[in-house]
Amino acid sequence: MHSHPPFPSMPFMAAYAPLLCLFKGAARRGPGSEASTRQALALCSLPDRPAVADLGCGSGAATLVLARALQVPILALDADGAALDDLWDLAGAQGLLPLITPCPGDMAAPGIPRESLDLLWSEGAVAPLGWRQGLAIWKDLVRPGGFLALTDATWFEDHPPPEAQRAWAQWYPGMGTEASNLQVAQDLGLEVIGHFRLPRQDWWDYFEQAERQCQLHHGDKSLTETIAAIREETDLYRRAGHSYGYVFYILKKA
Repeated sequence: MHSHPPFPSMPFMAAYAPLLCLFKGAARRGPGSEASTRQALALCSLPDRPAVADLGCGSGAATLVLARALQVPILALDADGAALDDLWDLAGAQGLLPLITPCPGDMAAPGIPRESLDLLWSEGAVAPLGWRQGLAIWKDLVRPGGFLALTDATWFEDHPPPEAQRAWAQWYPGMGTEASNLQVAQDLGLEVIGHFRLPRQDWWDYFEQAERQCQLHHGDKSLTETIAAIREETDLYRRAGHSYGYVFYILKKA
């Protein structure tokens, strides 16, 4: 295994310390799958050697898929240094380290040169910025003719169950519907190439992994509240998951 100095975290990540501790070592930190990543990638018509960045890459579940599929360097940026440590180890184990550059950074100011990317990827990381603000910032990083491929939590119903509304009002107050998100993208000058809902199995696979992490940390009193919150999120999805989920949006810059 290639050694490296531990990657630093952005200072604001200290507020998420219990959650980050719970998911340390986990392959995924949100719903998704290799199949969904590859389905979205198939909708992107890229040049032979595209410039690619994965923003909010976490421990690199999607980054590794992109590296294997495209065989080009991937800039993998995340605010959590411990997640980048996991990515480094996973990339080394899979022989992909030469293709992946883990980079600590802020999604709101990633430090990527303007119009330098052919593909900007992000699974589950735009929510802290908000859909409109995230697209407004990130689209400037993509060359004309380049792609943005993002997942974002999205309402599937105009009148979701009250318990789902209450929960998501805390987690993601600005969460939009599919129609409103697509309209925002078009208002910002982006062409909608395609979009699809992540299958429910992607969520259940994530929750099963999350439960394994909860069991791993059973008895850690510093994580009691975080573990309870994860289990409440799982129960909510079981009851009301028909009304919301992640949508993959594939957008092209004119």
